[in-house]
Amino acid sequence: MSASDLLDMTTIQNLVELDDGGHGLLSEMVAIFREDTPRRIQDILTAIAEGNAEELSRAGHALKGGSGALGANALRTLAAELEALGREGSSSAGPDLPGRLEGTFLASLAALEAIVEGLKKK
Repeated sequence: MSASDLLDMTTIQNLVELDDGGHGLLSEMVAIFREDTPRRIQDILTAIAEGNAEELSRAGHALKGGSGALGANALRTLAAELEALGREGSSSAGPDLPGRLEGTFLASLAALEAIVEGLKKK
């Protein structure tokens, strides 16, 4: 997937503009994303394993918010689907979910880190 498939470039540009064109704010947010997201993914997978739809909705919502704030739209969309699934009372997300979550997270993180590196060179 390309960066444009994974990320909302308008959100990222807005974060850069908030930092007067710098990369500090975006760098800090990417670091938080790198640290927090694996725990949020684990919360989702635990909720599914335990059949806990309410917790799936809550964990999906948390991942959706964090991803959306940074412009990680592909992960945000997946998290929103999981939040809705849990809200509907289901916790059955399919056997490929762990791979999709992890793959989307890692691809989004790599794309975000590449953007930060590009900004550092300016």
